Amino acid sequence: PDTAIDAAEVATVRVQRALTRRFFLHNNERQLITFSAGVAQFVEGESWEMVLERADRALYEAKRQGKNRVVLADIPAPGGATRPADSQARSA
Repeated sequence: PDTAIDAAEVATVRVQRALTRRFFLHNNERQLITFSAGVAQFVEGESWEMVLERADRALYEAKRQGKNRVVLADIPAPGGATRPADSQARSA
């Protein structure tokens, strides 16, 4: 909450990088953990359901682009249209 979308993107990429630097054990085998994420910024007047829907669409776009990606959700414009977020997808 109360975080600009670019700062949220940076924080998410930081978590990705931290996870990929570590190995986890499962049944005595080293496991690498990666994840993709969709990041959305709340816009005044928007319902939480709408924010989550945008984040979910961004998540599926991140998965479509490959492993370990962060995609910013489009930002709703007046009148219900959307405009692209300023950043491109990033990966750790």
